[in-house]
Amino acid sequence: MLLARMAAALVVLGSAPRPTSAVPSAAPAALRRALHAASVEIEPPGCSGVLDENEQIVLTARHCIDPGVQKLKVRFTNGATRTGWVAATDEAADQAVLFLEDPVDIAPLPIVRRRQIPGTVLYFEGHPDQPRFQSARLDRIGRCPSLPALPDALFTSIDGRPGDSGAPLVDGAGRIVGLVHGGARCHIATPADTLVRLVDHVLGRDVVETTRAPAVPKKTA
Repeated sequence: MLLARMAAALVVLGSAPRPTSAVPSAAPAALRRALHAASVEIEPPGCSGVLDENEQIVLTARHCIDPGVQKLKVRFTNGATRTGWVAATDEAADQAVLFLEDPVDIAPLPIVRRRQIPGTVLYFEGHPDQPRFQSARLDRIGRCPSLPALPDALFTSIDGRPGDSGAPLVDGAGRIVGLVHGGARCHIATPADTLVRLVDHVLGRDVVETTRAPAVPKKTA
């Protein structure tokens, strides 16, 4: 009788649903290596970034570039350094594209070209000098006060730190879903759709304004 009760209890425990709020921490080793290899440090001011699309395109956060600065040093995790010129920016989305003077022999990461769905598991490393690989969840998509002109900021569960601005968030296929922005009131990332437009422009795939400033609200009488 005792054995029968124990067996019944094990059946009940085995069939109980798992919590849905947990974020899986496991990720393919190849994804971790690719993310780390493509991650960069932008000097100055020490922000993060990522090699994207080809061996001469680097993405980072626009607020990491001081006004009037046209070129920065880009340092890769393999020790290579390159000079990157500011090729396109989007002030509203806090995103910038740098074009490297010389290509680097590192595999770039592609940008995802479809809208993300809340609940998606993403992966994040942060600043490449102090990598903290972690899985994160896309909680919701919306507007954050620190980027009022961006309607589709990505609210995630990443544990961000100073210096992580511009670091990529990737999906399970290693595609860039967004860049870390941070924000005083919201820990967010900026979305891939605006990145796609900037990169397509730099690579001659599209016709858009090279620099997009935040929309100015119209005054009402």
